[in-house]
Amino acid sequence: MSKLEISPEILEALSKLSSLLEEGDVPDKTLQTVVELSVATLPGCDSAGVTMRTGVHYRTAAATDEFALEIDRIQYELGDGPCLEALERGASVRVDLLTEETRWPEYTRRALDKNLRSSVSHALRDNGSIGALNLYSTSERGFDETSIEVSKIFARQATSALRNARTHLAARRLSDQLNEALRSRDLIGQAKGILMQREGIGDVEAFEMLKSASQDANLKLRDIARRIVDDHRGAD
Repeated sequence: MSKLEISPEILEALSKLSSLLEEGDVPDKTLQTVVELSVATLPGCDSAGVTMRTGVHYRTAAATDEFALEIDRIQYELGDGPCLEALERGASVRVDLLTEETRWPEYTRRALDKNLRSSVSHALRDNGSIGALNLYSTSERGFDETSIEVSKIFARQATSALRNARTHLAARRLSDQLNEALRSRDLIGQAKGILMQREGIGDVEAFEMLKSASQDANLKLRDIARRIVDDHRGAD
């Protein structure tokens, strides 16, 4: 089927892809799928990429080719362009005729030199703008209304993927923290037992000894406990 012949069945399939894309917890891989599907299915789309913002810095998390990367780099270098405007405004920014564009003069000049002629950028929003899906065309008026509407579905899929990945990451970090806390508690318990046996003291006194040693050595409590346990094992 031609890229220009997007049937209702394909549109329905694309909208359902969001549930599939949410299964993984590797965001860049999922975003790569989004941009590749954008080029494969959207009328007029020659290249695509996803811009992510971390603090005041931008990066391209996924791109179909060097052309998309280059257009993104121009905007990052200038701090200006439709992609960044979409991201900062939390909106969609459409450029039908770059040859007549006046909003970003230096970006326009450099992008025209690369043979860009039209583009669409959709903000990825999740408690604020976190990125943008960027679609690029080497044709004037490259994106019709079908492309615009379907690309909004892809933008939602990308946002869902990022939200899902962050949820997975937060859960993994919490699990790691809990596991570390359990390991530390076990290690400190072993160290206290060694001190209680060696010094003939109770649980509270042993813990106070550990705290005092931790403060004197400017080390974490678990590091002091590990040292005591390791020394005890070495002496056996």
